[in-house]
Amino acid sequence: MSASTKISKALTSTGIRLPPLPTIRDLVKLYQLRAIKQLSQNFLMDERLTDKIVRAAGNIRDHYVLEVGPGPGGITRSIIRQNPRHLVVVEKDRRFMPTMEMLAEVAQPFMRMDIVQGDILDYRVEDAFPDCTPHDWMDRKRAPVHLIGNLPFAISTRLLINWLRDMSLRTGAWSYGRASLTLTFQKEVAERIVAPILSDQRCRLSVMNQIWSTPELRFMISGRAFVPKPEVDVGVVTIVPLQTPLTQVHFDTVEKVVRHIFSMRQKYCRRGVANLYPPAVREELTEQTFKRADVDPLARSFQLSVAECLRIVEAYDGLVRERPEIAAYDYRAPKVKGAAVEGDGQGESETDR
Repeated sequence: MSASTKISKALTSTGIRLPPLPTIRDLVKLYQLRAIKQLSQNFLMDERLTDKIVRAAGNIRDHYVLEVGPGPGGITRSIIRQNPRHLVVVEKDRRFMPTMEMLAEVAQPFMRMDIVQGDILDYRVEDAFPDCTPHDWMDRKRAPVHLIGNLPFAISTRLLINWLRDMSLRTGAWSYGRASLTLTFQKEVAERIVAPILSDQRCRLSVMNQIWSTPELRFMISGRAFVPKPEVDVGVVTIVPLQTPLTQVHFDTVEKVVRHIFSMRQKYCRRGVANLYPPAVREELTEQTFKRADVDPLARSFQLSVAECLRIVEAYDGLVRERPEIAAYDYRAPKVKGAAVEGDGQGESETDR
């Protein structure tokens, strides 16, 4: 009997504990896997911590799991121990393919594990689980789909905003129903995601997450647990979609307005909102916005509740319907012969203040 067959039988019989395998630390040495700074790679070696991250996702037995950026496979092992029905791992760095293939061989007799070598930003999650039956969004029982990952810091905010957009449109992972997220973020970003009104960390991420989901900061991991050690500690956050989101306004409009509200965090929120409008009508439409929203224009952005932010969004959305020409205005776009050229509307940093 081959070593891989013995491993597979042992894993199948226990359903919980992986048989002896090379440790992550040994694999890193064996394959000379050095973390690449440009890819924001940090390896989590402690098995107790990877198990804790997966437990934070709740019950995944016989469920569908997408792991983002598995690297050498620490969290992957912890996921396999919980016996999901189907695991898909998406890894950009081809150096980790041998360790993923080893784990896929171990898992093969009792579960499906697919390895995707590619960029998660380009991956179509709606194609990941062809045998997963979509669940009714309004069911109390959520879809048996989980996204889990130790995210690269460099793309974590961008990736989360993309996923919130998919959540709002019920596309991607949310075409299956109310799929959950269990993700790592650098400490300050994790705190911002869950920050309540009046918090020093309150920002765009706070409001955007709380409109469509219930985010929860589950626990912190010391930077010392990672190799190489990052400059900050890491927070593990779970994000569960709301059955009924707090707005029906399109995500892109909400994101645009909330980004402007928080663009001048320490100034009156009126300053940021005013930049939604061209100079010729700025004063008039800004005044109308706050009047319709019934929000104090002299409040700071972090003093606004989610409901107040959404009233500003709805006021802007109403004005755009009345005056469609203002929708394309971007105050940061280069000016050509006195006209505004539409920009991409981005420019947020990872710190997302």
